[in-house]
Amino acid sequence: MSFNLSRTQFLQMFAVMQSIKLINHHTAKAAAPALLWKNENINDDQFAVLTSLLSSTPLMPSLSMLPSGSTAPILINPFTEGGYLPHSGPGFVVIPETGTLNIQENALFNAMETHISTAFTNLIRHANARADHVAMPGAAFASFSVDYDRHASISKRAKLCFYEEGCEVAVIEVLLPHVFSANETAARHLIDIMRHFIGQSMIDADIAAGVLTNDSIHVVSDIPEPPIREPEKTLEQKLMECPTWATW
Repeated sequence: MSFNLSRTQFLQMFAVMQSIKLINHHTAKAAAPALLWKNENINDDQFAVLTSLLSSTPLMPSLSMLPSGSTAPILINPFTEGGYLPHSGPGFVVIPETGTLNIQENALFNAMETHISTAFTNLIRHANARADHVAMPGAAFASFSVDYDRHASISKRAKLCFYEEGCEVAVIEVLLPHVFSANETAARHLIDIMRHFIGQSMIDADIAAGVLTNDSIHVVSDIPEPPIREPEKTLEQKLMECPTWATW
C-alpha cells in the first residue's frame, strides 16, 4: 500500500532528501557518488516529483574547493515565508586550519554567491508549487530516523524513516554519503539536524493550523489586551480630586 504524503510531509521529505544530496556533494573527496534513491512505500507519482526536484538542486562544490570562511548549506527549510532562502540555517563553515568538519546550526547563508542563493530561492518556490499540485493539506511527520549499519558494505542502502504520530512510517532508501560511515560524530550531528527539522516543522504546522496535535490542545493567543485608556480629565475634575486645591 502506497503512502500518500500530505503537503507538509512532501516538503519535509524533500528537505531531508535534499540535505542528503547537499552533504554528498560537500563531503565528497572527488566526484560525488550516485545516491541511488529507492522508493519503499511512497506514492509513485509523488516520489517521481521528489526525485525530479532533487535533480534541480544546484550542484555544490566540495568543501575542499571552497575558500576559508565560506558557508555550505546542510539543510534548507522550504517553509520560509515568501519562498526565500533563509538568512541562516544548518551548514558547514569552511575552516581548513581545524582539519575537521565544522558543522554549525545557524551558519549564514548570505555568504553564498548570489547566483547560488537565487537558484535555491527559485527551487524552494518551485517545490512549494509542486507540493500544491501533488499533495493535499494534512498532518506533518512527527519524527525521523536513519536505519543503517556503519560497518556494512558501501553498496548497502540505508532506510530514511519518516514517522507519523500514529506510528505509520514512510520509508525511502538511499546510499548514504561516505561521511556517515567514516565519521560517527559528524554523522550523529547531521542526523540530529534532520531530526530537529522534522520535529520543528511539525510544531510550526500545528501552530499554523491552530491546534497542537500532540495533546489536542488549541493554541490560545497570549497577546495581552491593550490597556483601556481613560478620557482626559478636566482641570476642574483634577482640582476636585485634591481637597487642598479645591479650597483655593
